[in-house]
Amino acid sequence: MRTENSLTLLGRLLDKVCASDLLHREHRLALAARIEHLLTETGLNRLQFGNYIRVEMNELRGWLSGTRDLTLETLTEICALFHISIGDLLAEQV
Repeated sequence: MRTENSLTLLGRLLDKVCASDLLHREHRLALAARIEHLLTETGLNRLQFGNYIRVEMNELRGWLSGTRDLTLETLTEICALFHISIGDLLAEQV
């Protein structure tokens, strides 16, 4: 009985961890899509964008593929480039 309760608890905890990981990834992908949209709107390519914010292409690829997180400092630089607020960058697009 005790083992069964422990396994049930462990299962619930793992479900929560997985759900939060999925949400985190979803947010990274949404941000990446927003940045790609801004690049298209402004006519910037990835190389120009990477040069402006001073990052290597492999790091930029990680951000735009949703596999790496951006720092607040990087988000601030991106917003300065596009002349938008962080709120506008993170706002859900309709």
